[in-house]
Amino acid sequence: MRLRSATPQDKREIHQLFCMPEVFEYLADGKEPPPSIASAWINSAAADLAKYGGGLWVLVDGADLSVGGLVRLAGDDNGELELTYLLHPNLWGLGFATRMAHTVMKRAFGAGLVSTIWAGADAPNQASLAVMKRLGMQFRREVQYPLGTGMEYQMKAGEFDPARIEPLPIA
Repeated sequence: MRLRSATPQDKREIHQLFCMPEVFEYLADGKEPPPSIASAWINSAAADLAKYGGGLWVLVDGADLSVGGLVRLAGDDNGELELTYLLHPNLWGLGFATRMAHTVMKRAFGAGLVSTIWAGADAPNQASLAVMKRLGMQFRREVQYPLGTGMEYQMKAGEFDPARIEPLPIA
């Protein structure tokens, strides 16, 4: 498995991943997202890369190159990057979310363009919160999402340990 930058040709597969009920339950507040979300994420990736060292990457298997997941670092108005990750349910519990996130965090902090990366999840999404903790992120605050209480965690550049987790190959 490896990461590569998402391209417009990935739009259909990304949207299909978004539309899996197990995925959109927490990602899109319990609603199937429209195809425009995949397009918007792909279209904003280049600007996020240039300005903050962020972007959008897909997880692909070397054999069939189908999209098994994605990880996104999107710039916000405070000069920070928001981390989002999602996986096909067949890949849950194998460590890929943690490795994807760590790989792109290492890249972003290494570029020196951002000082903070943060992520949020609905409180019932214990698997996602566990990923944030495995990454070494620290509790930031409790927030209210459309489906209820959520938690945000963050990592400052000076706190990041690039050797903490084995990175995935990235292209």
